[in-house]
Order: sequence, then structure tokens, then C-alpha cells
Amino acid sequence: MRARSAAVLGVLALALAGTVHAGTKAPQRLEETLRRELGLTKTSTELAESLAVLDRERSSLEYTATVLDHAARESMRRLDAYRGRRTDREATARSRARSLYKLSRGGVARLAFESAGNDDREAELQTRILRGRALRFLVRHDLGELEVYRRAEERAASELVAASREMQTLGAITMVGAVQEHALVSAEHAINPDLRAAMKSRRRLTDRLDGEMSREHKVLLRNVKRNWRALRSLRGLDGAPRLVRPVQGRVVGRFGPYTDRVLDLPSIRNGVELHARRDEPVKAMADGRVVMVTALPGYEDVVVLDHGGGQYTLTARLWDIAVEEGQEVEGGTLLGRVASKALDDGLGSTVYIELRHGEKPVDPSAYLKRSRRKE
Repeated sequence: MRARSAAVLGVLALALAGTVHAGTKAPQRLEETLRRELGLTKTSTELAESLAVLDRERSSLEYTATVLDHAARESMRRLDAYRGRRTDREATARSRARSLYKLSRGGVARLAFESAGNDDREAELQTRILRGRALRFLVRHDLGELEVYRRAEERAASELVAASREMQTLGAITMVGAVQEHALVSAEHAINPDLRAAMKSRRRLTDRLDGEMSREHKVLLRNVKRNWRALRSLRGLDGAPRLVRPVQGRVVGRFGPYTDRVLDLPSIRNGVELHARRDEPVKAMADGRVVMVTALPGYEDVVVLDHGGGQYTLTARLWDIAVEEGQEVEGGTLLGRVASKALDDGLGSTVYIELRHGEKPVDPSAYLKRSRRKE
């Protein structure tokens, strides 16, 4: 009996020693994890900034390419028009030159010799002389116009060649940018698993310490969260391959055109309706900042989150809102609870969600995690 008691006491002593050892290790491990996460978030932010710069450059190159393509088409159009007009003018000039040549080859001289004492012949001579002068003027005018068309053709051809060369240069720059983007995206994908692992480890350690952190830990944590905010602002939802499902219900109202069950009228849905239970908790779909909390007719209370990168989510048909405008939230944060509908739309109790890239609505179904609930 004494031996068993001694053994039990020995096990308890070892357990206590392990607890003390773990307790002394946790702050050190937290500091290492925070520093590691700080370095990873800094590197990820730099990568995201570089990708943002490349994206802006690509947009600028695409705009420049559009302008150059328009300039090349316009140069080609003007070149064809100048050539067509020059051809017509050359034909007219040749015809007039032939008439002038015939007139100068003896017609006028013969009339001059045969016109003595003959008033009719004199009048005809004057007419032909005037006609010859007019033809000479018209031929000179035609030759001047042909010169103008020739110069315009040369200018249009030069502009076309310049636009073509610029397009080739843009093509080479675009290719280099694509290679750089591929390298940056590959580096970003390579660092993401370590970044997620560091974040999970940090959250686990902070939960274990239950808020009992040193001043240095708190400073590191603030810096880490500041880096995360900058990173999320640059990445938007691109940093989250899957959105947290606000409720576990299946999609009962799909994105796009549909027929209203109550009014029997065609309509368009810019989001999706998820089946939900009354008073069920509703979660944020991704990390972001609350930019609007309001009530909209037909949607009850609404929460809009800005996820950065021009991406927003709207979650509607809520009540008992748990967040406020300006608040930073993480994916899975409680937004509110499912409200009862003021108007029956034939779908039952639902939560309505929208995903927007800028002003463009996007079907969120493909981004949502799978439902675990079997309806």
C-alpha cells in the first residue's frame, strides 16, 4: 500500500513538474512564434505589395495596348483612305494632263494660223486658250493634292509602324511581368502554409496563457495584427481560398435570374439565400472591417464588411447585431442572429449573403465552405 502511494505521489510530482516546465516554456514559445509570424507577415505584405504594383502596371499596359491598337487601326484606315483618294486623283490628273497635252500639240497653234480675218475662229481660239489655262491650273492643283496625299500616306505609314513597334515592346514587357507575377505568386503560395501554422500556434499559445502576456508580447502582437491588417487590405478575399459559411444551411435561393414564388415575376438575385433556423448565430465569412450596420426594407438588419482589395460581403436578414461600424473582425466572428422575415418569399427562414468585387456582384456559392448540416 505504501509502495502504491509512493508511486502515485511520484506520478503527481512528475505531472506537476511537467506543468511548471510547460508554463515556463509557453511565454518563450509565444515570443518565438510572434517573432516568426511577424517576419512572415512582413514578407507576405511585401509580396502582396509587389503583386499589387504588377497588377496596376498590367492594367496600365492593357490600357496603353488598347490605345495603341486604336491608333494602329486609325492609321491603317487613314492609309487606305489616302491611297484610295490618291488613286482617284491620279486618274483625274492623267486625264487632264492628256487633254492639256493634246491641246498643246498643235490645236492652239493651228487655230492661231487659221484664224486670220475670221471672227469665229478668233473666238474659238480665245476659248481654247482659256481652256488650256484652266487645264494647266487644274493639273497643277492635282499635282499639289497628290503631294499632300503622298505626305499623308507617309505619315500614316510611319504612325502605323511606330504603333506596331510599341505593341511589340508592350508584349515583351507584359511577358516579363507575367514571369515576375508567377514567381511572386509561387513565393506567396510557398509562405502561406507557414504563415497559417504560425497564426494557429500563436492563437493556441495566447489562449493557453489566457491573456497573461508580458509587455513585449503585447507589443509584438500589436505589430503582428497591424501587418495582418495591411496584408488583408492588399489581398482582399484572395488570401482566403474558402469563405466561412455564415450558417450551415444549404443554398435555397441561387445567384442570378429567378422567378419570384409569391409574385410569379422574373427577377435577379445578386447573392444567395441560405436556409437557417430562427435565432441561429450568423458568422462573418472572412476577416475584414465592419463598414455598415443598417436596416434595409425586405432584408431586416444588414452588416457589410470590407475585406480589402475592393471586395465586400453583405450579410442580411439579421437581428441582435453583435458588431459595430469600424470594428475589425475575423472570419467566424458572430455578426448577429437570424431574424424572422417581414415578408414571406416562399423560401422559409434564410440568411441572405452577397459577395462583391467593387460594384460587380459575384456568386459566393463557389467560395463557401461545404455545409455540414443535412437538411
